[in-house]
Amino acid sequence: MNETQESLGERSSVRRSCTLMVTHQCNLNCTYCYESYKSDKQMPLELAKSLVEKEFEFVATQNQFKEIVFDFIGGEPLVCFAMIAELAEWMWSISRPVPYVLFATTNGTLLDNDRKAWFEKHKHQFCLGLSLDGPLETQEINRRGSFSKIDLNFFQQLWPEQGVKMTLSRETLPTLAEDVIYLQELGFEASFNPAVGIDWTEQDADIYEQQLDLLAKYYMDQDGSVTPAHAFTLDFAPLLPENYKPHKYCGTGTNMVTYDVDSNAYPCHMFTPIVLGENRSEDIKRFDFYAPEGLIDDMCRECPLIMMCPTCYGLNYKFRNDIALRDPATCRMFKRQILVAHRYQLDLLTRNGIPTSSEDLSKAKVLINANDILENAIMTFSHK
Repeated sequence: MNETQESLGERSSVRRSCTLMVTHQCNLNCTYCYESYKSDKQMPLELAKSLVEKEFEFVATQNQFKEIVFDFIGGEPLVCFAMIAELAEWMWSISRPVPYVLFATTNGTLLDNDRKAWFEKHKHQFCLGLSLDGPLETQEINRRGSFSKIDLNFFQQLWPEQGVKMTLSRETLPTLAEDVIYLQELGFEASFNPAVGIDWTEQDADIYEQQLDLLAKYYMDQDGSVTPAHAFTLDFAPLLPENYKPHKYCGTGTNMVTYDVDSNAYPCHMFTPIVLGENRSEDIKRFDFYAPEGLIDDMCRECPLIMMCPTCYGLNYKFRNDIALRDPATCRMFKRQILVAHRYQLDLLTRNGIPTSSEDLSKAKVLINANDILENAIMTFSHK
């Protein structure tokens, strides 16, 4: 075993997430986009190289991370395809001190034959994820004129295990189940989230729960032949009191860094000028992301769901001027999601009678113990 392998073996399992904001440009105008300050700015190649070198040096000289994930984003990152391709080939040409992964999420509309050929050649070195909201009718609501430009087979053939990222608008919420089923029957795994910045109502939450119930029935009927969407695979162990501890929802400002087009560093891409604007992005230097207690909304502090509930510190700051203040609309929607996921997992475990394997018995115990906690949280805690 060489020195590099030994040092890697001593590292933790934590990934360093390095996001390169390669452009502020996008060729679409999605109805729910939170990037309010797009421009024609792009990251120069030589600057990108220097940032990559900086990250490799940082990770190689400390013992915190096992590997680096380089995530290229925009805007639409493939606006800068030529720069990304040249940067990637330069990275591959040089021996690196730690393992790394190259990744980008795209709307899929800028992939001509030459670009497809490049990604196909490097499919084991570069993973490309697709952001798509569903079939033609759904896609046209949120991203007009884009569906016919996307080659779904290309993504499914090259990266079959890479899920499609769906974003729900109020207009597409009523077709969530059929949209997810459409993508899964094409062979994709589907991941979906309600759009941020929308004031989701209790009526919206009712529709969301109905759609999730339809999906749960679909998964039960498939008898294990279809992988359920992430919304149905939540781990309920964090609900149990013995598992509570102050925590951050994500790695922003600790495991994560985002470099903007001008090389300025931010805790994550949600704090960059394309999202917040220039002046507010400068203000984030005062935040301490290593102190999780300071990141908890006082309204949520006693809620048993706090260990599971999703939040985005950057969007909290964008919409409510405080990184700790969670979105009450997200709370409404997540409560319905967690209820359906809990029902689904219990039904799945007991569909053939009382569980007998030690693994299934352990899961059932967690779900049963979580039941009263979940019901109390749904009834007691709510944003005003």
